[in-house]
Amino acid sequence: RRLADVSCAHNDLSDEALLEPLMEAYYAPDALSKEDKKDICDWLRQYQQRVQQDGTSDQDRKTRMNLVNPKYVLRNYLSQQAIDKAHEGDYSMIHELLEVMHRPYDEQPQYHHYAAKRPDWARDKPGCSMLSCSS
Repeated sequence: RRLADVSCAHNDLSDEALLEPLMEAYYAPDALSKEDKKDICDWLRQYQQRVQQDGTSDQDRKTRMNLVNPKYVLRNYLSQQAIDKAHEGDYSMIHELLEVMHRPYDEQPQYHHYAAKRPDWARDKPGCSMLSCSS
């Protein structure tokens, strides 16, 4: 979804300015090597050229992209938190998640925390990141 925030109207952006909208999507942006950043910038510049060939404005492109790329995704850690609360008799998070997921493409400022990346505490917690695909 962050790709929609990259400006395609300006070919003269520095590498840093070109990458800036995407950095929040990375869990460890500081771990990107110079070569990684160069490769990403090379791809983004090709992407900019292609978008410019289409003649699509940044705003139109962003609107169209955000209609098909959800802001809210039911992440495993969110499901696990809701399950844990439900086991304690509190179903409020289940109801909230159901409400959010009815409109995953819409801006829902009151639920912005559900669009966040996985928190560090969930990185190695069973049910949040360590799953079996044996079913």
